[in-house]
Amino acid sequence: MIETCTYETVIPKKTRDKYDFYEVGYAAAVMDAVHHETFGDILNILDSFSLTARMLLTPGGNLGLVASSLDEAFDNYGWIEARVDTERTTYLIKRAGNTNRMGIEEEIVQIDYQYGYNIDNVKDGLAVDIEWNPKDGNLDRDLSAYRAWHEAGLIVGAALITRMHSQTRELTDRLWSEYVAKNPTAAKKEQPVRYTTTTTANFEKALDRIKRGDAGTCPILLVGIGEATWDGVPFDGQIVKRGKKGEPPHLEYV
Repeated sequence: MIETCTYETVIPKKTRDKYDFYEVGYAAAVMDAVHHETFGDILNILDSFSLTARMLLTPGGNLGLVASSLDEAFDNYGWIEARVDTERTTYLIKRAGNTNRMGIEEEIVQIDYQYGYNIDNVKDGLAVDIEWNPKDGNLDRDLSAYRAWHEAGLIVGAALITRMHSQTRELTDRLWSEYVAKNPTAAKKEQPVRYTTTTTANFEKALDRIKRGDAGTCPILLVGIGEATWDGVPFDGQIVKRGKKGEPPHLEYV
């Protein structure tokens, strides 16, 4: 797929400075033109979101603080999680003779029911998924869903929000190192989170799939969360600890 850059004119500079972007199919212009207010939801959420040291260092993968915070923001704007299932019926058409069209009978040979993949956030023909640090296969699932929904005319475009691998890894390591330098006792502890490329999804892996056309002709806006998204506040040593069953999460020093 050929890169397009309509986000450079559609998305305000303050937002462009805060994230990395890549686009195919004129995604930003298409989504803004067809559903301007709904595309505005995406921009408002990106503007209001900031990456924190606690988000980076709290374990949790794709169920962690970044994904849950962004998904909650979309919920507040009225976006929903949705799935499209398909059913295909195969008929055998029976007819007596080669020319007689009277008495045609239809016999159902097979019915195939296919469950689709969930999309995290859907509204007014736009789709958005947040993939912070999930298994690599989530990207294949997302792009396959976008392709199917777009071919069915259910969405005009999609945005995929994920992390810049090198930037977030280096920032996480630096924040931890700075914390250890000020708190020598923490040097005996293992860093809470380390980001790898082998099994987890990120901006770079999504980019490879989009370039090779895994989403078909669906316009895609890829949004990368990196160092520019960080709020600039050092790590204070606290992470969100998941409580036992039935107990709420709580802050705990590492």
